[in-house]
Amino acid sequence: MATLYELRGSYAQIQQMIEEGAEGLEEILKTVEGAIEEKLESYVMVMKNFEAEATICATEEKRFKERKNTALNGVKRMKQAIVDTMNESKRDEVKTEKFKINFRNNAPSVHIEDESLIPDEFIKIERTISKAELAARLKEAEIPGAKLVASKSLQVR
Repeated sequence: MATLYELRGSYAQIQQMIEEGAEGLEEILKTVEGAIEEKLESYVMVMKNFEAEATICATEEKRFKERKNTALNGVKRMKQAIVDTMNESKRDEVKTEKFKINFRNNAPSVHIEDESLIPDEFIKIERTISKAELAARLKEAEIPGAKLVASKSLQVR
């Protein structure tokens, strides 16, 4: 069977020949149209399979994310238990046959006590465009640098 690309080319060729006055091509055109419909139906069936597979992957992704978070929370709890134990036993370092466990001094980090007292030179503001508000205004009047654009999307039922 021909590919969808080939069928589109054949359809366009036959359509052009009919428009140019060639006779007896209507039956061939109906055959090509039938083949196109059959091919489109096959495409939609494959699309539905891909969509089902994507749904399964999303479900598995969610399950793995939950599993990952459970594992990371376990690590966090165990790490805190080690810190608490070492602090209670007044130890900064423990050496075992397989590991060396110790505290290290981290680089100083900034703690903001009162944001209103911070000078403006350290404050960054992000500029964002509200597309919903812009769209509403564009329905009423023109705005330089933006326009409403209508488009189509494929719907399969």
